[in-house]
Amino acid sequence: MTRGRLALTILAGLAVFLVVLFFYLPASWFASRLPPQVQCADIGGSVWAGECLGLSVQGAKLGDANWNLAALRALRGKLTGDIDLRGALAQARGDLDLTLDGSGELRNVSAQFPLDPAFMPQFPRDRRGRVMVALKHAVFEKQAFRQLEGTIELHDFRQTTPQPLELGSYRVAFDGVSHPDGKVIGNVADLGGPFRLEGTLVLTPPNQYNFEGFITGRTADAERLIRDAMPYLRPDPSGRTELRFEGEY
Repeated sequence: MTRGRLALTILAGLAVFLVVLFFYLPASWFASRLPPQVQCADIGGSVWAGECLGLSVQGAKLGDANWNLAALRALRGKLTGDIDLRGALAQARGDLDLTLDGSGELRNVSAQFPLDPAFMPQFPRDRRGRVMVALKHAVFEKQAFRQLEGTIELHDFRQTTPQPLELGSYRVAFDGVSHPDGKVIGNVADLGGPFRLEGTLVLTPPNQYNFEGFITGRTADAERLIRDAMPYLRPDPSGRTELRFEGEY
């Protein structure tokens, strides 16, 4: 074998090795590159088709996650594929098509998890409930919402201390409309319980929200709670009390 043919054979073998290595990159090689708030008890499979056992994020123990990503799309700076999470308290799945800066789309997103500090320490200690997410389409631009289509529901919302109170169930429905100013608008309504609620939730880039609507007690006790919480407001002739608040998420 001549030196030239030997060199070509070595180069061809090296190219094959690099291609195989690219498609089967062990996910465990990148465990140290995870953000400090994200931890896996064990990582298996490849970067493109792998699993994270015992996933926790900011102290919340979410369960086991697995993913399937298109390796060739990653060469163009895209993360395209699907991700699935299964845990004792939370479940989630979705199809993703994101760039590395957090822009892109999520589709067919479903999730449910408890509103409970035992699940996520950042949640209020005196509130409980269950959150259910069903989004057909979500568009992000630099990690900010730009378009949402689907629903987010809070079921069996309740206060645990200083005295137990049932607070009802609620839904915000997004119609998928994209607004030129970047705002995302959802319609809020109750799903039953002691309070009748109706209004509009507006998400403004990068992370502001505001709600405007009306609340009415379905019982005398519920109406008394509204008066105690907002003594400076008075109901209109139809019995509705205007409700406004804003903040960051």
